[in-house]
Order: sequence, then structure tokens, then C-alpha cells
Amino acid sequence: MSPSLYDEVLIHAQRTQSTAEEAIIQLGLMSEAELLKYIAGVYRTRFVGSERLAKAGVEPLLLKKVSRKLAKRLTAFPILYDNRSRTLSVVAADVTDDDVRQQMQFATGARDVKVYVAREAAIRAAIAKHYDQDNRPFEMLLSGASSRQVQSSRESDPVPGWGQVFEEKDGLLVRRRRAQSLEMEQAANDQVLGPESEEPPPQTQPRVPGDQTLIEQPSEPSQGEDLTVDPEVYLETLSVLVTLIEQLNQDRGGHSMRVARVCQQVGERIRLTKPQIQEILMAAYLHDVGVSADSHVTPFDVALHEPKREAARRVYTAPIRLLESVALPQTAVDALRHRYERYDGKGFPERLSGKDIPLGARVLAVVESYIDLTQSKANALGRRVPAEEACDALDPHKGTTFDPAVVDWLRHIVLDEGMKTQILSARHRALLVDPDPEETAVLEVRLAGQGYEVTIERSVEGALRCLDTEKYDVVVSEVHLSDGQGYDLLRRMQQSAHAQVPLMFVTSERAQSSVNRGLELGAADYVVKPASAAVVAAKASRIISDSRKKKPGGRGVSGSLQEMSLPDVIQILANGRKSGRLKVHSGTLQGEMMFQDGSIHDARFGDLAGAEAVYGILRLTEGDFALEPDLTPVEDAIGIPTHHLLLEAMRRLDEEQR
Repeated sequence: MSPSLYDEVLIHAQRTQSTAEEAIIQLGLMSEAELLKYIAGVYRTRFVGSERLAKAGVEPLLLKKVSRKLAKRLTAFPILYDNRSRTLSVVAADVTDDDVRQQMQFATGARDVKVYVAREAAIRAAIAKHYDQDNRPFEMLLSGASSRQVQSSRESDPVPGWGQVFEEKDGLLVRRRRAQSLEMEQAANDQVLGPESEEPPPQTQPRVPGDQTLIEQPSEPSQGEDLTVDPEVYLETLSVLVTLIEQLNQDRGGHSMRVARVCQQVGERIRLTKPQIQEILMAAYLHDVGVSADSHVTPFDVALHEPKREAARRVYTAPIRLLESVALPQTAVDALRHRYERYDGKGFPERLSGKDIPLGARVLAVVESYIDLTQSKANALGRRVPAEEACDALDPHKGTTFDPAVVDWLRHIVLDEGMKTQILSARHRALLVDPDPEETAVLEVRLAGQGYEVTIERSVEGALRCLDTEKYDVVVSEVHLSDGQGYDLLRRMQQSAHAQVPLMFVTSERAQSSVNRGLELGAADYVVKPASAAVVAAKASRIISDSRKKKPGGRGVSGSLQEMSLPDVIQILANGRKSGRLKVHSGTLQGEMMFQDGSIHDARFGDLAGAEAVYGILRLTEGDFALEPDLTPVEDAIGIPTHHLLLEAMRRLDEEQR
């Protein structure tokens, strides 16, 4: 609501000594039903409207158990007692007040107390009706009279409702605090209302004339919208937090994020629904929470070394126990709990086998093992291995440890993606040099999401050691490092074999003299914090692109048409706006297509040229292809959009096959 209406609500609440919620209803800003529905949605409960509460009948024995004084002090009213399950249902103005649940349970001997939300004025009217046999408060309330006019008694101070009661103190409007302790009361009659039942049946909802449900469930999705978190935002938050935790161990940095990315690819390949994929991603992000680097064990480790089994047993429940109060989706919990089950039924904790193992657990077991083989030197093989070798290592365990289908899906995904990455040259490598783990965590998540392989260092010397042992496409550095300045790093890079690697500063140093110094030394860019991670990632990609244009040659790529069809190769080049010559060999046949910014500008295939040559080349299904980078401008001799060329080629092939 607007600031003026907000102030009006607070002033009205103070003047009438009522709750802010009651003031909203009295001022006509929301109807009672709308407000109760919203409140119930926020606290994940149900609600009872004033009209239904006025018609409700209550057992006299229940009213004896809950005294009038107790009901007034708690601003709560009992509406139903289930004898078989010993469950008490009450309505309260403040559903978050633990005193309501505790004192109602103490007074009635109930095993469980269900608290539903109702309007404060309606609860006071119900107390007047059932304890004082006075129905006038409900009549006045339902006719629209002020809630303060329908109190059953004025002998006690107003009791806070769903929110807070406001009062004036020293000229300011402040919230009145509830008394820290309430008188504990117990009714004289202590007999048990019903026999105890070991398995309580589903709770019966009280009914009123006309077969209307007394306790109403807020409709979906209108309730609680202000507090709903978008799943994408939830997952992004998990990604950042877990990445930040994993940065404490350099060898494990980014592990869970990589597991999540491949799990998503597997889920999409087998066409799971988006919610199913998101719940598996939660498990992927959380599977190592509470597990130290020394205790980390993958299902592949257990398969190769039986002694690892006991280590896995000790730690596999850590994420579930730590996050017990979070109420994770069941799919995520199942994936975490059962990822050490074996396909042959010899795993743990429940010795499930085959398709009885939850799909999320089968996917997580394979993907976690694969990422560990390709990213960690501490895996069961003792070294990091390429993607294909990792898949080969998993293959012997198909049908015993792992689901054969998941291993096969993984192989297709990682090898296909590897080829696409090569073609697009998207597997950039970035070296982040910054002593602040929070800054690097956020940027690492963004860069990794765009296909970068990211290494993090905190010092000048550490960065130089990385550059000596690995090749990087870009360095992103802070000016202030743990053992010197980023300027020193840039200067030493330029005096070494790393002079061709571009460096950009992303720094908290905002003085103009520092900006000038960085650019004068040859920095590719200078960005002042706080800076959006998306902006930094975009600048890094531009810097890499510009750097490659200045270098002779560039990166080429080759492959087999059995691994990737020509239409797929062409679409990837078009989407990546790549330039170069795509040469195709199939036996004695040879052809080439000239690309400029993703468009086919010319082609040659035997005696054919232009569009006809493209159609001829696209008939080839066997052989090899090779992309040779070539930045020499090529005149557009075809003049037809690439996707139209592909469609026409497909149409011709269809006609030939009829």
C-alpha cells in the first residue's frame, strides 16, 4: 500500500487500540476473506471466516476444558476435538504464539493442537456467544460494526492479534509487547476426552449447516504470493552459497556447481519436467554440505575400494540432517539419501535395486562420480582424466553400481557437448585473482554458467604459477592482492611468455590515477566494484574475442560426421556467429563452406558453387569435417539466410527419399 495509507492504518490501529490487520479491515482496504486468506498463506495454515465461526457449534465438554479466562487471555477459541486422535483444533488471532498451542494442550490433555487463523473480533465474539450466551457481538460484527464495539468485555487490555497492537510512547507510535508470561490454567475436569489411538485417522473438519467447511484452505496460487521464492532464484542462491563454501578447498572448488550443471543436462535429455529437474538440482548442490574434503567419497570410489563403503556410510546423511528443518522436496531428499544404492541391490541404506532406486539418486551417483574423475586429483584413479576416459572408467560398473541407461546418457551428453564446445570455442579458461572469496564466488558462478572453466588464486605468485602450468584465455584481477598489486602481476606477465594473455582489472580501487595506470600498463579493461557479474562476464568474452582477432590463425576444430551431423555443426556455427572455412571430406568427395559471422557466404562442392554446393555437401552423412579459422572477409555470393539453406536442403532430401 502507499505510504499515506500505511500511515493511516497505523494511526487507526493506535487510536482504536487494535491490531494493524483489524485496522485494514475497518478502513475497507481489504475484505476479511482476502486478509485471512493472505495471513493463512503466509503461515501455511487455514482460516475460519467470521460468518462460519458464528454458525459453528462447540461441544459443552470442550468449553469446560478451556476456561473463558484462558480463551480471553490467549485470544483463542476451541472449535473441535477429535476423540480418536486426541487432536484439538482452535482458532487464534496470533497463529505464531506458542502459548496458544502449549496452554490449550495443557488444559485439554490433547496430543496435538492445530491452530487456524481467524479475525480477532470474531474470536472475541465467539467467546461472548459460547461462554456468556451473548450473541450481540456477532450480530454487530456481521453487520459491519467496529471490532472494538463488540468485545465481550472491557475488563482487560486488548490482546495482540495476528500482528501487533500499537500504542503511543514519547510521541512515537510503537508496538506494544505481549506480557512475557501468561497465567497457566487448567480446567477442573481432568478426565480424558477420548481413547488414545496409536495411528490417528485423518482429522475430520467441522461442518456447518449447508455443508460448508468451517476451516478454509487458502486457494492457490493467490495466497502467500509475496513470500513465494521463484525456483530459479532459489537454485541460484544455493549455487552461490555452496560455491562460496567449496572455495575453502581449492581442489573441490566449483564441484557441486559442475555436478548440478551435468545433472540438468541429463534431466533435459531424458525429458523430465522442469520441477523434477529443479529438485534434482537441489540435491546436486547440497550433496556435499557438511562433508569435509577428507571424508568425500563418491559411489565410484566405493565400487573400486570396499573400505570406502564405511566412510560413505558415516557421511551420506550429513546434508539431510543439517537441512532437516528446511523441508526439502521429497525428490531432493530421496536423491541425497539413496545415491549410494547399487543397481544390483548391494548398496545402502535400503539395498534397493534397479528402477526401485529413485531416478534422482541414480543420476546423482553417476554424475558425481564423473565430475570427480574429471575435476579432482584425489579421485579413485589418482589423477584427473578427460571426459571420454572418465566415461570409459564408469562403463565396467554399468548394471552393478550404476544404472546403465544413465551412464549411456552421460556419455552422449558430455561427448556431444564437448564437440559443441570445441566448435564454439566456448570452453574459455578464466583465471580469477582476488583475495575476497565472496567476490570470486559470485563471478565464478556467472562465468561457469556461460561455459568457462574457472581457476581462483589470491596472490600474484599463485597467479603466475597457474599461468606457468595451464593456458588461460583471460585473467580477471583485483588491484589489491595478498602479496602485492595487480599492476605487478600485469607487468610480470608482459615480461614473460604470458604477454598474449589479456588481463582486466575488476577492483575496488576507483581513483582516476589507478585507472590511468592500469590502462597505461596494458590492461584490457578496468571495472570498478561493485560491478554486476553479468557485465564482467560479458566484458571478459569480448576481450577474448578481440584478443583472438589480433592473433594469427586461431583455434580450429575437427570431428566426425558420425559424431555430429552437418546440420548440427552449421547451426552451432550460425548461433555462435563464427567465421572460417568448414571443410568436409567423405571418401573422394570434398567440399567447403565459407562462414562470415555465422552466415554461409559461399560454398564449393566439386563443380557446384553457391547454394547448390551447400545442398550437395549436406547430403553427406559419413566422413570428417574441419573448421579452419579465417578472418578474411568473404563476399556473400549466396544471399540466402543459413536457416533457409538448411530447410531447403532437408526438403530436397525428403523428396529424394520418397
